[in-house]
This record gives sequence, C-alpha cells and structure tokens, in this order.
Amino acid sequence: MNIQTAYMGEMTIDPTMILNFEHGIPGFEGEKQFIQLPLGENGAFQILQSVKTKDLAFIITSPYIIKENYDFEIDEATVHALDIRSEEEVAVFVIVTLKDTLAESTANLRAPLVVNTRNKKAKQVILNDEAYAIRHKLDLQSEKG
Repeated sequence: MNIQTAYMGEMTIDPTMILNFEHGIPGFEGEKQFIQLPLGENGAFQILQSVKTKDLAFIITSPYIIKENYDFEIDEATVHALDIRSEEEVAVFVIVTLKDTLAESTANLRAPLVVNTRNKKAKQVILNDEAYAIRHKLDLQSEKG
C-alpha cells in the first residue's frame, strides 16, 4: 500500500503494520490510522505518520530513554479497548515537540501512546499524575531519573 508522508514523500507500507486508534488522537479524532516510520539511524525517534493525511505526522520516542523510572498503570477501560492480554504486548511512546535544539525540545509524558503490538490497536491516554509534565525537556544527557 502506498501513502504520502510529511517527511519522506511517497512510501510503500505494509498494511498489517498500521496502528488503529479507534477514537483518533485527541485533537485529531478523525485520524484513526497511523504507521510508525524510522527517523534517523539510531532508532531513538520515530515518525507516527497518518495514513490518510500527508501533513499529519508526529515525532515519537520511548519515554524510558527520557525518564528511566517512567511508570503508570493502564486503566481497565484501556486494557479492554486495546484487548491487552499480557504486559509483553504493550509498547509505550510519547509525542515529542521539536524546538531549535534537542535540549530545548520537549516530550509529553502526561499523555503517552499505548500500543498493543499484537493487534495494532492504539490509544493516547491522559494520566492524572502531576509527576509527569506535558512539556518535559528532552535533555537526554542529564535526565535519567
């Protein structure tokens, strides 16, 4: 399947790798299907590209490379909605807002993306945990805890 992307032009993707957000992403409720694309050589960052809308793409990363002890409970509604059967099939990502430098860039630790790697169902969850910021600085050298 071919799609138009924001950063890589036209690409052929494997339809079985499409992530399905049943209710979209908050603010983009009409966008239900996204694909993860590599960004750069090191794999720390990826692009979450809308399958439908060329110009809708988010930079994402693992929250664990930003904050080692990042932890939250997935509520029962999300477990049910994503049909999560075991912890091993869960992947978590956060959306990154890029600024002029990586050190000035931020990640939204308060609203992680939860992905069931088995069935490709996904959801952005909003955490009620003041310990996690919406704009957590990405200073990857000094932030590990």
